[in-house]
Amino acid sequence: MNEFPTKTATITSAYNASIAVVPATPGAIADGIVVGEAAANAVLAARIGDHRNDPDLAGYTPGSGPGVWIPTPPAFANPQTPFLQFVTPFGYDDPARFRPHAPPALDSRTYTLDYNESKDVGRSTDTSRTAEQSATALFWSPSASALWSANIRSVASSMDLLTAARFEAIGIAAVTNSLIAAWDAKYAYMFWRPVTAIQAGDTDGNTKTEPDAAWTPLITTPSHPEYPAAHTTVGAGALAFYTAWFETDRFQLAFTGNAGAVRYYTSVAEIHAEEGNARVWGGMHWRNSTEVGTALGRRVGRYTAKHLLKPIDD
Repeated sequence: MNEFPTKTATITSAYNASIAVVPATPGAIADGIVVGEAAANAVLAARIGDHRNDPDLAGYTPGSGPGVWIPTPPAFANPQTPFLQFVTPFGYDDPARFRPHAPPALDSRTYTLDYNESKDVGRSTDTSRTAEQSATALFWSPSASALWSANIRSVASSMDLLTAARFEAIGIAAVTNSLIAAWDAKYAYMFWRPVTAIQAGDTDGNTKTEPDAAWTPLITTPSHPEYPAAHTTVGAGALAFYTAWFETDRFQLAFTGNAGAVRYYTSVAEIHAEEGNARVWGGMHWRNSTEVGTALGRRVGRYTAKHLLKPIDD
């Protein structure tokens, strides 16, 4: 309730309903409440000044010119949650600790290949994209942090209480740290989205990027800079934690995506590839951005797991 004061009634109702079915004596329940409140207060105290509640930008003036992010259609909204780039991560202090190199130059071979791939398979109509590729793009279209946080809770649901609490705490920290790392890089480089770049392809100084003023993506572009892809950064961060926890990168994983659809995977590499493809096929990202995001998230997730996944004393 400290974080969501307007939801006090809803939270209180859910809390009371939860406490009512706890199979323990009144004394044990009371002791548990004391411990839980102490833990919550310690976390709140530790996170004072972590920038998580900083306001969004007010009176934002977009940049301009080739390669620079500007608000995208259809809403042309100001950049989303820019404060995330400053939030203190879990387990280290500097949000920029894992910042990747800059995106490729507009006249580079990498950018040219990415431009023409996204222009073709990411467009809303008249595309070579298959029906299955479209379905994959839609499956992965919701918020990355929401999808992966839900998956962490789902995996934890089969564990005993102590193990589940530990798994969720470190897993959500990996997701959060990966999101912060993505936002740090996004707002450091402010790279343009395909919908902007392709419509203005005649301004980038690259003779191999033909413009299409009518080009639109399959999926509406999120209102924040392109590089790196947050989906692959967050997904790789969560999967690096899974790999450390299960001590293997091959395991069965059921994953719930858009509209409750469920897909099943057997390896980390399989998920990396599909999540990256989805962002290109959806027309929101360049291929290089998804690959850099995967590498970034893997580094963040490994670091988070190594520094937070400590043995529990007997």
